[in-house]
Amino acid sequence: MSGWKEWNQRKLGGVGLALAVVLFIALNVFSDGAFKNLRLDLTEDGLYTISEGTEQIVADLDEPITLRLFVSRRLTETAPALGTYADRVLELAERYVARSNGRIRLEVIDPRPFTPEEDRAVGFGLQGVPLDDAGELGFLGLVGTNTTDDQDVIAFLQPQREPFLEYDLTRLIYNLANPRKKVVGLISGIPIDADPVLQYKPWQIVERIKQFFEVESLGLDPKSIDDVDVLMVVHPFGLGDETLYAIDQYVMAGGKIMVFVDPFAEAGTQSNAAMRLPPDQGSDLDKLFEAWGIAYSRDKVLGDLGSAERVSTGADAYGRPVITDYVAWLNFRADGLKREDVVTGELEVVSVRTPGFVAKAKDATVTFEPLITSTEASAPVDAQKVRFQPSPAEILKSFVPEDRSLTLAARITGQIESAFPEGPPKPPEANEGAEKPRRPHLARSEGPANLIVVADSDILANSSWLHIQDFFGQTLAVPRASNASFVINALDNLSGTNALIGLRSRGVSERPFDHVLDIQKQAELKFRDRERALVKELQDIKAKLKELRETEKAGGGEILSDEQEAAIADFDLQIRKIRRELRDVRSRLREDIDRLDAWIKVLNIAAVPVLVALFAIIFLVARSRRMRRRGAHAAGRVA
Repeated sequence: MSGWKEWNQRKLGGVGLALAVVLFIALNVFSDGAFKNLRLDLTEDGLYTISEGTEQIVADLDEPITLRLFVSRRLTETAPALGTYADRVLELAERYVARSNGRIRLEVIDPRPFTPEEDRAVGFGLQGVPLDDAGELGFLGLVGTNTTDDQDVIAFLQPQREPFLEYDLTRLIYNLANPRKKVVGLISGIPIDADPVLQYKPWQIVERIKQFFEVESLGLDPKSIDDVDVLMVVHPFGLGDETLYAIDQYVMAGGKIMVFVDPFAEAGTQSNAAMRLPPDQGSDLDKLFEAWGIAYSRDKVLGDLGSAERVSTGADAYGRPVITDYVAWLNFRADGLKREDVVTGELEVVSVRTPGFVAKAKDATVTFEPLITSTEASAPVDAQKVRFQPSPAEILKSFVPEDRSLTLAARITGQIESAFPEGPPKPPEANEGAEKPRRPHLARSEGPANLIVVADSDILANSSWLHIQDFFGQTLAVPRASNASFVINALDNLSGTNALIGLRSRGVSERPFDHVLDIQKQAELKFRDRERALVKELQDIKAKLKELRETEKAGGGEILSDEQEAAIADFDLQIRKIRRELRDVRSRLREDIDRLDAWIKVLNIAAVPVLVALFAIIFLVARSRRMRRRGAHAAGRVA
């Protein structure tokens, strides 16, 4: 009977184990289907969580969009870093598909050589990377198409642009959902679209803008602004209240605007002189800026010794060229460009001439985000010093930095008040019979306003960002600064929805070991000087030894004297000693890093199991005490 009982227990145990395996597999299959779209993103920057702006754009799609991710397997095998990034792109794209309610379809294609898939990649305009001498190409690009055969392409997905990956994907989808070319409305106080100095040709910046947008000139004094996606106002001066009101109400109604004001427009002055206009005294939108929470003065120029351009100011009494820093001609590099914003995140240098500066007005409630800032070796300069025959040397001599940075360009967002709280201005008597405004007056912005203000108009001028060269009778314009990219990025960003504008950089998936890097830097500072001294000493001794041996050869290979042999032996000894000390110094460079590595291994290998064991012991002790208390309580009740 006992044997039968044991056999039944073994059988029951086997059946239980089999049921446990089946239950485990069933649970995995069920969870894979039921919880496929549920994820927990524990990364610091939320790398795998799409933003609310993206959620909104994807949810509002009206037509199907197909994303085709072209990934060459051989490319990812040859460059593992690209393979990791391709996985990151794929995971993010899958999140878009999951959130689109079936509106987005994703295809992953391996364009192997000499296949129709490779032909499709080339046909879409993807950028191939040579993999070998035979000319085989690898691809890592993304193509989006809609139902009307519009397409948008990211020719090569560069890992360096990972912080803006979500922005790029969302922008691609938004463009496909809204394929009409965006319209930029232009109001300009200087003739950037037809300059007499250039024989009435537009400035190069306008030509670049027209490659991406439709540019519509609104004249100098429009009374209403309609049917434009973004308004570009350049060097406005002398604008009447009717035009200011039209701009104000455009912004109140949710319109996006990019403004270029300037204390002194150098290029504009030349153009105005050609048209026999008065000398330039700067531009502003003071009435609008005051209401919108922006502080700016056209009487002050931004001077910055840290970003100053070196210029030639003629020759001295001996005919030698005089080179000096012109603190009003500035080149803003990486430290002055906001890396977290998609507009400035990848720019290299922005070049400006006699710019002003903007700030958040006192008591303003708007959000003021600097995009381009000066170094702390900055200070305001009286605009009169740069307007009429400026002397860079004299300006530098009297320039005193104020140990603060100033803002050249900023993004302003938030609810703003109208500059015309009492309604539209009364038209001049001559226009009293003019048509009344078609829109109802708005005393406050209907939603968060979005505008970018730049305190310089020469940022647009050819001379600021282009090298104009004559090449065998042809004029070549070679960019030397990222001014055009800045303007186009800003217009592109503003011409989207608020959801798209709100996207910022999201960090990178490949994170450095910051503490390890700090230890390495400290160790290098501590030992690098000694290492350099030892290396120099070693080089000197080797040079002496080489000289001694060359002397031996020049002497016909005669037998060395005792002194020479002793010197060579001494040199060899010193070389061995220095090399030994160098090895010791270099090993000490890694001492702290190796110690940290050892502690990390201890924590991973030993500490975690110990913590689990401690938790189990605490749980068992607590359970045992609880059982004893229950037993004592039951015994008391029986008694």
